[in-house]
Amino acid sequence: MITIKDIAERAGVSYATVSRALNGRSDVSEVTRQRIFELAREMGYQPNAIARSLVRRKSDIIAVVVPDVSNPFFADITMAVNAAADEAGFTTMICNTGWDPVKEQEKLRIMVEQRVEGIILKPTAFIRPGALEALNLPVVLFWHAMPDDLSYIEVDHEAGARLAVNHLIERGYRRIAYVGGIETSPSNQIRLMAYQKTLQEHGLAVDTRLISYGPFRQESGYARIAELLKTAKPPDAVFCGNDIIAMGVLQYAREHDVAVPADLGIIGFDDIGCASLPLVGLSTVSQP
Repeated sequence: MITIKDIAERAGVSYATVSRALNGRSDVSEVTRQRIFELAREMGYQPNAIARSLVRRKSDIIAVVVPDVSNPFFADITMAVNAAADEAGFTTMICNTGWDPVKEQEKLRIMVEQRVEGIILKPTAFIRPGALEALNLPVVLFWHAMPDDLSYIEVDHEAGARLAVNHLIERGYRRIAYVGGIETSPSNQIRLMAYQKTLQEHGLAVDTRLISYGPFRQESGYARIAELLKTAKPPDAVFCGNDIIAMGVLQYAREHDVAVPADLGIIGFDDIGCASLPLVGLSTVSQP
């Protein structure tokens, strides 16, 4: 590996001169600077990003920590963040927590050690007050605003859930199941509470046997609707915790000749790109 010392020996200057030239310092003549840059290119010099960040006290890296990078919803978010970061001269570092709060804390610790400039986080569970402020970094959360100095971006999960349940009720469904995500997910809890309130407001009973938790995965939706439809009083509609779960429910219905929407109403949440494809045709609540 070519080092600054190697370039200094070829250029016949000191290590410090090469370092100042490569870092854009003004106390190096233009002739010397150009000579050093030409040698660096010729010799294939690659600067050590970690070492430079220690010297500059600036890494130009933004961490993006999300629960599931394979979910198109989070993939769209990370792509948008990456595009904005590129435009501003930053690099993004993507971390996947797998909906595991312990792994989330570990990723945050590693990001601090990597000296990132800031963190964009979708929490997997409720955050202990003050926990993120202790990182001493700018943090943006995809979560509802709390009384602290952090920044928040979030949709109204309650309003979205109400729209979904009302949509099903208006179309005549009465025995509506909630096939949600993992129980510790904050957004899952808010959507569940809104689901229950909306049923009650319409005079419909909340049957806990129609409420299930599980991973935000397609196979999870498939397995859980299979169980629900085998019960003595199966649901006639399903509000799903996200579109990926809804895809699993839809897949099961099609494989087992359950007519949608005649025999089973299905609605998701997120409005991922493939939801509107003709072969899918999934009703869903769109997140902006």
